Amino acid sequence: MPSFKTYLSVVLVLALTACAGSYDRTDLTPTAENYETFLPVGAGMDSRYFEDDSRDQLTALKAEMRKTLAQVPRGRGLDILALSGGGQHGAYGAGVLNGWTDTGTRPTFDVVTGISTGALIAPFAFLGSDYDDRLQRFYTETATRDVVRLNLPGAVFGRGFLTKATPLKEAIRQELTDDLIRKIAEQHRKGRQLLIGTTNIDAERPVLWNIGAIAQSDTPKARELIRDVILASASIPVVFQPVSIEITNGEVQREELHVDGGLTREIFAYPHDLQMRQLLRAAGLSNQKNRIWLIHNKKLEPTFDPLPGNATAVANRAFEMLIRSQSLGNIESILALSNRDGFQANITYIPKEFQTKPDEPFDPKYMTELFSVGYWVGQHKDGWIYDAQNWQ
Repeated sequence: MPSFKTYLSVVLVLALTACAGSYDRTDLTPTAENYETFLPVGAGMDSRYFEDDSRDQLTALKAEMRKTLAQVPRGRGLDILALSGGGQHGAYGAGVLNGWTDTGTRPTFDVVTGISTGALIAPFAFLGSDYDDRLQRFYTETATRDVVRLNLPGAVFGRGFLTKATPLKEAIRQELTDDLIRKIAEQHRKGRQLLIGTTNIDAERPVLWNIGAIAQSDTPKARELIRDVILASASIPVVFQPVSIEITNGEVQREELHVDGGLTREIFAYPHDLQMRQLLRAAGLSNQKNRIWLIHNKKLEPTFDPLPGNATAVANRAFEMLIRSQSLGNIESILALSNRDGFQANITYIPKEFQTKPDEPFDPKYMTELFSVGYWVGQHKDGWIYDAQNWQ
């Protein structure tokens, strides 16, 4: 969920963590040889996938995608919505969705994917326009104190994490009610998919969580897992404590640590080794207008802005540039997939002309202004780059 001024300065965090205590997790984790055989406690084989798995290891996702394609009305084509990370800049995506709804042309997305702040937006985008007001409220009224709490004693004398995400965890619990999760399960049974990305930091690999499949269990454990996954996807490494996920191989129970999905990619549609063109052909959809909609909650163009010249400013700028570089690479990969599999890929991102700067990591005034920009884009075709194979 990067841009935390940024990482609330990398220099300060590293200095603090150098002083902090550490603890040995060896007895709590699987081994390098067997970690792939473990699954989340209370969830089935179809609950998650490593995004970088090879074709033969994506059997469960392939089966889920067949169900998704089977529910697409004939004559319409498949619609995938991909939501990027971006912290408070998620106000842009929330605005786009609200404005799009008001045009009457917003699709019912068959697949919705989310990373970091996109993971916070995704459940409501998945359930449809009836939940637009929740997105608007969160991304125009939330302040930093509503998301994180400074934890300097813990950073220095504990495990080295500068803040606690307790307020964000509570906000997720309040918004993702049991009833709302049951509605996600209902849509999953109809064939639609909600996929959230995290990073398994123990394994250094991207993970896709099939939220609807987990919701099918309709148990307190499954619902808590869903909330933890969304929290993990938005948990900045080092700044936030990683989220521990309980896992089992059927014999023993272990844990794995998950953090911000943006650590491994800023936006995703589906794994490269999922042969979507073949699946579309088998479902009779290869000749339809299949579309991927990418809402990127950051700027993608360089901006000239002279720095103050201090180390913190340089660190912030360098990190923002790294995020932009990764984002461009992720988008290029999605465009390559869309070209391979016959999708029209459409992109929108925060325009270069938007020059307002926030005063804090979650600044309601800034987010309200950015929401308005996104709302305008959602209402006007000019805000999108359509069929974006040669968009740069």
